[in-house]
Amino acid sequence: MTDEREFLRQQMLQPLLQAITSNGLSETSIPGVKLYRSDGPTAAAPTIYEPTLCLLVQGSKKVWLGDEQLQYRELQYLLAPVTLPVSGKVITASPDKPYIALSVSLDLRELTDLVIDIAHKVPPPTIPARGIAVGDADLALVSVFQRLTQLLQSPQDIPVLLPLLKREMLYRLLLGPVGSQLREFTLIDSQAHRISKVIEILHQRYNEPLRIKELADAAHLSESALFQSFKAVTSMSPLQFQKQLRLNEARRIMLYEGLEAATASYKVGYESPSQFSREYSRLFGAPPKADVARFRQTL
Repeated sequence: MTDEREFLRQQMLQPLLQAITSNGLSETSIPGVKLYRSDGPTAAAPTIYEPTLCLLVQGSKKVWLGDEQLQYRELQYLLAPVTLPVSGKVITASPDKPYIALSVSLDLRELTDLVIDIAHKVPPPTIPARGIAVGDADLALVSVFQRLTQLLQSPQDIPVLLPLLKREMLYRLLLGPVGSQLREFTLIDSQAHRISKVIEILHQRYNEPLRIKELADAAHLSESALFQSFKAVTSMSPLQFQKQLRLNEARRIMLYEGLEAATASYKVGYESPSQFSREYSRLFGAPPKADVARFRQTL
């Protein structure tokens, strides 16, 4: 089976290398599918993961979620069923063997529909649900990714085959080692689903003052249970989570909307530009102006 997985990986590499010739993240002709390439190791960079499934096709990478560190390599996947602020660092890459990853956005409504159809096949959870997981992609899952990659060369097939492939991808995940945890995010009375709702609120209202009681009420949890369950899923407190959302959004609007640091800080909910600058420097390793200038040099 290892040889078959490697054969499919090699089949994916050529069209992926043709589709992405420059470093960085790129959209593709397939809706919800992105590619990432790096010709060398990178420094740790904070970013926001939307609900996604990512297959690492070549190279290796480290990801930090709060205090938790994960590393994944070729033919492993990274699954994030909820929005998460993380830091990522490419470890293994070179011009001859660039780091290549393929990500597919996840729709939790589609996942919920599938769980209803196959609930009897998914084993009950044995460990608490986590907001991020790394696992080995088995032959069936690698096969789905390989067929997805083929759509890059046959765009006329995308409207018909993409929905089928995404459904099969979710099906394979649910039947695999992370299936029971993934299912927890779809069950209304589960802690994971309640925390996913809190994450959704924080994501939509990141620039508003944090009201723990309001979040706890929305999740139908006590404040202490909210803290405990939120940290179990995200490795962060709600305040740390909101802070990273704010700082990542501030960086985005400074880079792409051209706003000054003070204006960006107010826009994302900070009342003190000096506090914003301190917290920004801790997360990104440099003050806002220097960080934005450094980042623009790499574009």
